[in-house]
Amino acid sequence: MDPRNEPWYPQGMQPRRSEELWRPIDTAEPNPRHVGRSGEHRRSCPPASGRTRINEDVDLDELDPQGRARHRAAAKAARPASPDPRRKRAFQATAAIGAGAILAVTALGAYAYEHLFGQVDTESLDSLTDRPAAARADRWGNVPENILLLGSQTRDGQRGSHLGNASKLGTDISDTAMLVHINAEKKWATVVSIPRDLIVPRPECRGRLDPTQTVQASPAGMFDLAMNLGGPTCAVATVEQMTGIRIDHFAEITFNAFQALTNAVGGVTVCVPPPGINDPDYSGLVLSPGLHTVSGPESLAFVRDRHGLANGTDLNRIRMQQMFVTSLFNKLAGAGTLGDPITLYKIADAVTSNLTVDTGLDSIDAMVGLAGGVQSLKSHYIQFITVPYDFDPGNQNRVVPGPGFDQVWTNLRDDTPLPGSNAATAFGTTPSTPPKPATPNTDASSPAASLNGVPIELYNSTAVPHLALYAADNLKAMGLDAQVGPSKRYSGYNQTEILYPPGELAQAQALQSRIVGSVTLQQSRSAANLTLVIGQNRPAGLVAAPSGGTTGSDPDAPSTADPSASISAESRTGDENICSDLPDTVKFGGHP
Repeated sequence: MDPRNEPWYPQGMQPRRSEELWRPIDTAEPNPRHVGRSGEHRRSCPPASGRTRINEDVDLDELDPQGRARHRAAAKAARPASPDPRRKRAFQATAAIGAGAILAVTALGAYAYEHLFGQVDTESLDSLTDRPAAARADRWGNVPENILLLGSQTRDGQRGSHLGNASKLGTDISDTAMLVHINAEKKWATVVSIPRDLIVPRPECRGRLDPTQTVQASPAGMFDLAMNLGGPTCAVATVEQMTGIRIDHFAEITFNAFQALTNAVGGVTVCVPPPGINDPDYSGLVLSPGLHTVSGPESLAFVRDRHGLANGTDLNRIRMQQMFVTSLFNKLAGAGTLGDPITLYKIADAVTSNLTVDTGLDSIDAMVGLAGGVQSLKSHYIQFITVPYDFDPGNQNRVVPGPGFDQVWTNLRDDTPLPGSNAATAFGTTPSTPPKPATPNTDASSPAASLNGVPIELYNSTAVPHLALYAADNLKAMGLDAQVGPSKRYSGYNQTEILYPPGELAQAQALQSRIVGSVTLQQSRSAANLTLVIGQNRPAGLVAAPSGGTTGSDPDAPSTADPSASISAESRTGDENICSDLPDTVKFGGHP
């Protein structure tokens, strides 16, 4: 149809070419809807206002006298350009997916946290009193960690056979106990097994079954009864009193958790010495000599077995347990498991429902931090040892502290490797933390010089162990010649006293001035030297457990200890062949 024949077409105006009617206007902005795929303008829009000619022959106002087209163009130009609806839908979908992913990850993390730590039983150590001082940081700001691992033998709610008769129900004895000391710089570790039959003093504790009841202190009781009477916190208190070491964390694991752990890691390789283990009636373990991979109930039977070992003693069982732990650690470290959060989650998920820890470990950050510290250790510098012991002369089924018992704890308090260990050879035995001396009084008239070369004997008259040892360490750090007395000659003192021989009042006053706290002076003809007797008032600065060395020497000075000195024969390193240094077994007669 020719537009020139339409009634609205201005008569008398003939364009040179009809297509010029649609020629683009140079001054008009292009409409995005009229842009082709090639980017060329398919059609242009008129400007929003003013008279504009399409060409020299046609006036837009004459074509559209009412201005409707112009108003529509102006309104459209005022609106923001609409995005491509397909791109808009894609953006909305991507945003929805991203938001959903964030919500899913957040929900999963919350679920994981609640699922894991909602199952863990916790007990706080805040109620404990008379605790050793916390370990101090070394000169680089690193702090050692001491963790008590407790293996519970409770039968309540546990799955499996050969778990004993009904007389075991209601009990919660710590058949297995290991104190793990991790060096401040995470270069080495010492794992000390504590025999369940060790006779040691036990402090007063709250009752396990009824916290409102008090379990009386005992001067000599079996170690494993501490947890049975007062729960894991009482076991912690007993270890702290026995060692003078502050326990940072504890973990109590049950039979169920142990079986789940070995299943989660795919089994643990163990070695059975010839002629094998045949104990079908007690632990239920029957294994031929050589290497085996055990998990689940069989792994539990392996670490519990003692009747299949020579003499059926708990001490031989400890040696097999140490071998099991070294093999487990090497598997976890070798496979990179300790650095794999997914595998760690699986392991945690397997054991948390049967785990009790202190409140300081009841978080993901604490667990991951502990795993990270252990991951950095090299097995060559992990030393396993059974604390030195002697058999009790009055009962051969019990053991008592033996030679070197206190020295082990001194080394760990000082954060130094045990002499004779691989760590001692590599890093020496000089404490990495300089000692913190007790703060002396600042009386300018104090005749401190009069103590040069004066021997001082220290005695602990209280029931709290190691106070004389701590006091000697602190006085040595001040440059004094202090030694723990050779025997327990004094007891029941309420007040800390300095006993001095006739004619040595000035020296006694000089010593008194070095001690913060109430200390009285008393002349004594029976005292051969200055004698410091620690009473119930226990001056805090004097008896604080020092976590540094005891010599007051430069921490960078070379070690004077002999790193080749022998440690306990019942020890092994983390990289030792698991088939070496194992106890004898009974005659093998089963068919595994």
